[in-house]
Amino acid sequence: MLFEKIEASRNIQDNILFLGNRDDVYRLYQAMDVFVLPSRYEGLPVVGIEAQATGLPCVLSDKITVEMAMTECVTFQSIETCPKIWASIILGYEYNRSVCGLSQLFDICSQASSLENFYNNAITQLEKE
Repeated sequence: MLFEKIEASRNIQDNILFLGNRDDVYRLYQAMDVFVLPSRYEGLPVVGIEAQATGLPCVLSDKITVEMAMTECVTFQSIETCPKIWASIILGYEYNRSVCGLSQLFDICSQASSLENFYNNAITQLEKE
């Protein structure tokens, strides 16, 4: 298999796991502290949106479109930057999923409040006309 050849040729078998296709990726996200995507060629990678949805802080290359940042816990870094700088950014995140997650976007109380404000503003605008 290709991955076995890569592991053997680079002597990384003790540091990297090639897990293949998975249908339980959410479990893997729960085991992570930071999601890193140092890609050279990307558009809008769904994997980064999934990671953000689980509350992971994300460190992404600057080759990824900025529209992918759904939370405040996304950092874009030049792919040409020294790996030590990437490492310092990654290690600098304090673990706090509640701050980084998208759960607030799907919370029924915040959505009800948002809709109430929207309709109150619409009524106010109509009354002014």
